[in-house]
Amino acid sequence: MALLIGLDGGSTKTAGVIITQEGRVLARARGHGSAIVGAPSPQASSVLASIVDSLCSQAGASRDDIRSCGVGLSGIDFDDELPVQHEGIAAALSIPQERLILVNDAIVALWGAAVKPAATLLQHGSGFTGAYRARHGQEVLFDHLSVASTFDMRQALIALVARMMNGMAEPTPLKESILEHFGIEDEREYCEVIYRRRVPTERRQGTPSLIFAAWLEGDPAAASLVDGAVGDYALAANAMIAATGSPSPDVTFGGGVIAQAPEQFWRSLANAIQQTHPLVTVKPPDLAPEFGGAVMAGYHVGLDPVQLFQQSRVNA
Repeated sequence: MALLIGLDGGSTKTAGVIITQEGRVLARARGHGSAIVGAPSPQASSVLASIVDSLCSQAGASRDDIRSCGVGLSGIDFDDELPVQHEGIAAALSIPQERLILVNDAIVALWGAAVKPAATLLQHGSGFTGAYRARHGQEVLFDHLSVASTFDMRQALIALVARMMNGMAEPTPLKESILEHFGIEDEREYCEVIYRRRVPTERRQGTPSLIFAAWLEGDPAAASLVDGAVGDYALAANAMIAATGSPSPDVTFGGGVIAQAPEQFWRSLANAIQQTHPLVTVKPPDLAPEFGGAVMAGYHVGLDPVQLFQQSRVNA
């Protein structure tokens, strides 16, 4: 057998898939986070190795059957760190370095997001990831260090609720909804609770669904947050579209925050982008990032990425 593996590792989870060179899916696996900072940690290495073990076991394959392995990890950010990261991950996976393609997780996400040669991707989950390309094999990261501070509804909401309390913004029902969500009975405690980080991270990260619900009900504060997100997402997309040099790339958006968005949000986002670039298609990703890793792996050994993508999508 000559098989392809794709892995996608972030701070909270890692996902993997093993496919044939014709795009037939043999196995999938998930595990804990495997993001790295600098050299791969023993924990991240262990997670990645266990997922490859699981994939090979399910597929009835060995490491010798792996023709190419495409890995996208959060933390693959700097060229000067890549050699030690590549060597360390290859050793952890017991795969020869020449069979391993190691990239930032945004790159494998882009490979899975769209089949067109020209494409862009912005993901908003626990953080932001972005990438674009003019053609297959020319993927480029977009603000991968998050220095440009793309608008985050969750963070803006925290400040907006405080402004409602101190008279800087008109209170709306969204304020009470957030206080209840955070488990704060006395609003006078809000600023101290926030400042001293007493609200669990999952509750702070779980506010987009409340914002979208309030927006659909006509809450003006929620509308200001949604408008801010749409506007900034569109700015990022327009910058990447221009960099592709194509008038009609696939423009994809993903991640947990955007996945919760209602259809009205997608229409607003598409309208905002198509005002400047009327020929683009705005859509969610077609395939999960781990499939993108496998397609990328196939491309690097000479397989047709379009055909492999399409067949993987049929079998996903």
